[in-house]
Amino acid sequence: MSRKYDGGLRREISLLGSFSMGFADVGADVFLAIGLVAAYAAGFSPFAFLLASICYITTGLVYAELTSLYPYAGGGQIFGVRAGGDKLGFIIGWAILLDYVLNIGLFSIAAAGYLSFIFSPLRGIIPLHVGSFAVNINMIGLTAFIIVITLIILNIIGIKESSFFNQILVIITLLTEAVVLSLAYLLVFNPESFVFQLGIRGVDIRLPNVFYTGLLDTQSENFIYGVTLAMSSFIGIESIAQAAEETRNPWKYLPRAFKYSIIAVVALTLLFSVLGLGVLGWEGLAINVYNPIASIAAAIPIIGNYLAVVVAFVAFSISMVSTNTGVIGVSRVVYSMSRFRLIPRFLSKLHKKRATPYISIIIFGLIGGLLAFTGEIFLVASLYNFGALLSYMLVNYSHIKLRNLDSEAYRPWKTPLNINVGNYEVSLLSIIGLISTSILFTLIIIYHPDGRILGLSWIIIGILIFAIYRFHMGKSIKEDLALKMLTPAMPHIKTMVYFPLFANYPFIKRLIKAKLGDIHDLYLVTVIPRRLFRKVENGDVEIASLSRSVSLSLNRICEDLSEYKCQYAVVIDDTVEDGLLRYMEENNIDQVCIPIVKRRRKKKTIETSKLKRRAQVIFLSE
Repeated sequence: MSRKYDGGLRREISLLGSFSMGFADVGADVFLAIGLVAAYAAGFSPFAFLLASICYITTGLVYAELTSLYPYAGGGQIFGVRAGGDKLGFIIGWAILLDYVLNIGLFSIAAAGYLSFIFSPLRGIIPLHVGSFAVNINMIGLTAFIIVITLIILNIIGIKESSFFNQILVIITLLTEAVVLSLAYLLVFNPESFVFQLGIRGVDIRLPNVFYTGLLDTQSENFIYGVTLAMSSFIGIESIAQAAEETRNPWKYLPRAFKYSIIAVVALTLLFSVLGLGVLGWEGLAINVYNPIASIAAAIPIIGNYLAVVVAFVAFSISMVSTNTGVIGVSRVVYSMSRFRLIPRFLSKLHKKRATPYISIIIFGLIGGLLAFTGEIFLVASLYNFGALLSYMLVNYSHIKLRNLDSEAYRPWKTPLNINVGNYEVSLLSIIGLISTSILFTLIIIYHPDGRILGLSWIIIGILIFAIYRFHMGKSIKEDLALKMLTPAMPHIKTMVYFPLFANYPFIKRLIKAKLGDIHDLYLVTVIPRRLFRKVENGDVEIASLSRSVSLSLNRICEDLSEYKCQYAVVIDDTVEDGLLRYMEENNIDQVCIPIVKRRRKKKTIETSKLKRRAQVIFLSE
C-alpha cells in the first residue's frame, strides 16, 4: 500500500500528523462558526450544528474507506475519476479547489480577528492615498494577507515541517479547549438561560447576505441559513485525504485519522455551541463573531480576562493551522489534477530539493491571500460551503459506484451499515450522505446569492479551462486520460515476514500460506546481530558465511511461494530491532509478521514496541 510514483511526494506524515490535518482544518471552524451561526439561527444554533453534522459524519466515514483504498494525493478527485471518468473527477477536484482557496481566505481572517482581540490596534483602518486615489485598508485583512504569505513560504520548505507545525498547535488547542469547557461549564454556565435560548428559533429580522424566498417566516428562513452556515463548522475532513500520498502506512493510519477527527470535531462543536448559549446567549455570540470562544473564556470569574488572552492566542494559532492546511490541500489537489492531465502539467512541478508542488502553492495560495486581504468574513463565509458540499455530494455518489466497481480490491476498512441488493453491495451511510449533502447544497443555492453566482461562475470557468486544455493537447473532453493512468485500486500491501536465525523454515512457510492471502507482497527478512560475533575470532568472516547460508534458504522459500510477489534480504545490524526498522524504512513496509511456535506463544522473541510505531505487527501462530 505504500507504492508511490517515481520522483513523487515523500511519505513523512504520521498518524498524529494525519489526524492533526483533519482536526486543524475542521476543528478550527468552531472558533468562528458558533458566532456566525448564532447571528442567524439564534437559540436554535445547537440544532443547526446537529443537522449539519449528519453530512459531516457520513461523508467523513465514506472518505475513510475510499482514501485507504486509493491513497493518492487528490482525495475526492481520484474517487470521481475512478467512479465516473475524467469529467466527474475534474468537477470534484475543481469544487474542492474552490473550498481550499476560500478556506485560506476565511481562516486567515479568523486568525487575524483573534489576534486583534490581543492587539486592539489591529481592529483599525489605515487610510492610503496615492495621488488622487484613496482607499481604506482593513488592518485585519492586511494581517490575514501577511499570515498567508508566511504559510506559503513554510509549505514550499516542506510537508514534514508543515505537518510538525500542525501537530504542536493541535495538541495545544485540544488542551486549551478542554480547560475552557471544564471551567466554563462548572463556573458560569446558566442552565436556565440555555433553556430559554433554545426557544428562539432564528433571528426575527431580515439580515444581510440572505436570499429570502418568502415561503416561510423570517425566523425559519434565518434558521435554515444558519444550518447552511453550520456546515462550515464541519468542512475540511478531506484534508486528510489530500496528504494520503505523504502518509506512512496509509491503509492503517488513514481510517483511524478520519474517525478520531470526526469524534473530536462533533463533540467539541456541540459542547461549545451549548456552552455559548448558556454563557453569552445568542446575541453575545453574534456580537463577538470574530472571537466567540475568547469571549466565553472572559466570562469565567477571576481568571477569565487572563484566560481569554490565552484562548485568543490559541484560536489565532489553530486558525493559522487551518489556513496552513488549506495551503497544503489546495496545492495537493492542483498537483494531483495536473499529474492526471486534468489541468496543465506545469502546475504539478515539484521543487528539486524540497519535493513540494511549489508552483501550485504560490498561485493558489496567493488567490486565497487576496480574498483574505478584503477582511470580509461574512462574504467569504457565505461562499465557503458551495464547493465543499458539491464535492461531498459527488464523493458519496462515487462511493456507491465504487463499492461494486472495485468490489474485489483489498479494503482495509469499510463503512458500517451495508446491505446486499441483488448482486450489489450498498452502503447505507453513503446513501444518507448523498441525500443530506444534496439537501444542504440545494439550500446553499437558494439562500446564498453570492455563493450561487460566484460558485457557479467558478464551476463554469473550470469547465472552460478543462475543455481548452484538452483542445490544446489535441484530445477530446470525452477521453478518460486520467482514468487510464489511475491504478484501479491498491490491492497489495507490503508485508515483511521476520525469519529468526536458525528458524524452522518449513513451519514458517506453512504459516504464510495458511494465514496470508494474496493481497500481500512478501518481504522475507532475517537479521544477523553483530553483537553475537563481537567476541568471535574472524567474526566478519563468520557473518558473511552465515549470511550466504541464510540467503540460500530464503531464496528457496521465495521460489516455493510462487503465488506471491516475493523478495528476501539478510540484514546485518547491531540488533534485530534496529535491522528490521532500517529495512522497513528503506522499503516502506506496511505490515510486519512475527512467527510464533506454540511453546513460545506467550513469550516475545523480539521487542516489538518500536516496530509498532512504524507499521502494524501481526503474530503468526498455528
